[in-house]
Amino acid sequence: MSLFLIKIMRLQLFGLPIINNLQDLSDHLHLSKELLYRLSKFNNYYYVSFSIDKKNGGQRTIHCPNKEMKAVQSWIMSNILRKVQLSDVAMGFREKRGIRENALAHKDNQYILCMDLDDFFPSIKYPMVYTVFKTIGYNDHVAHILTSLCTCGGVLPQGGVTSPIISNIICIRLDRRLAGYVGKHNVTYTRYADDFTFSSLSFLRLLRIKKFVERIIYEEGFTLNDRKTRFMGKSTRKKVTGLIISDEGVGIGKKEKRVLRAKIYQLLRNKVKEEDKPKLVSHINGWLAFLFHIDEGGVRGLERYAVSFNNAHGLIFPRKTNN
Repeated sequence: MSLFLIKIMRLQLFGLPIINNLQDLSDHLHLSKELLYRLSKFNNYYYVSFSIDKKNGGQRTIHCPNKEMKAVQSWIMSNILRKVQLSDVAMGFREKRGIRENALAHKDNQYILCMDLDDFFPSIKYPMVYTVFKTIGYNDHVAHILTSLCTCGGVLPQGGVTSPIISNIICIRLDRRLAGYVGKHNVTYTRYADDFTFSSLSFLRLLRIKKFVERIIYEEGFTLNDRKTRFMGKSTRKKVTGLIISDEGVGIGKKEKRVLRAKIYQLLRNKVKEEDKPKLVSHINGWLAFLFHIDEGGVRGLERYAVSFNNAHGLIFPRKTNN
C-alpha cells in the first residue's frame, strides 16, 4: 500500500477532511481557488493590527483577521484542529475549562509556583505551525497552505481565530514533559495559555523542580518572563490566573467583592451623575457576568443586597438556564 493511501486512510480514520491540493480545500470551503491563494500568499494584508497596553507595562499587538480570513480560520478550527486531542493540563481556550478550573486544580496545596512565558503567540513561528499540519497527516503543499492561512508575518497572530487552539496543540509535548517530570515529585501542574502553575504541599519540592522546569520550557522553544515568576505560600494570598484560592474554593477575593458592592451602592443610592450611570451599569453587569461563572453564590449575595434598594437601575444578575 502506498504512503499516499496510508495518509488518506489516517485522515478518514480521525474524521478529518481529505485535502490534497488547493482545489480540494476550495471545494470544502466553497470559496474560489483565487481567493484562497491570495489569503495564503498575502496573508498580512487580511488583518487589521492595533496595540493595547499590557497590565504590567508595555504593549501587545493584536492582529484581527478580516471577514474572509476569519471564515476560513473558523472552518480550519472546526473541521481539523478540534479533532486533535489536547493534554489534560491545558486549561485555556477549551470548553468546560477556564481560569476557575485552572485555579481549583491547586486548591488543596499550600505552596504555589507561577511562571509566565514572554511573547507567547509571537514566539510560535511558521515552522512550528507547519509541523502541526504535517503531523496531522497533510502533505507538504497542503500543510504550507493551511499554515499560511493561520499565520501572519511568519508567526501565530494574537487575535487569529485558530491561534489559541494551535498554541495548545503545539504545547502538547511541553505539557506532557512537564506533567511527567513534576508528577514524579508529587507536584500538580496546569497551564492556562502562557501561564504555568505548579503547586505542592512542600515548598522544597517546588524549589527543586524549578530549574529543570525552566530547562524543559527553553528546550521546547519558549522564553520565560522571569519578572513574573513568583512563589506563594501559607502567609501570602494565593492568586492563580487572576483568581484567589481560599479554603472555601476560588473567587475574585474579598477586596474585589467589596469594591463591586461599593459600586452597586453608589449606583443604587444615586451617588453618581446621571450621564455616568450607563457606563457604570455596563461595568457592573460585566463584572456580574464574569463572577457568575466563578462564584455563583457571590452573585446571589450581591443580588440580595441590590434588591434591598427596590430599584435595580438596569443591573442584570445572571442565572443558570435549564438547557
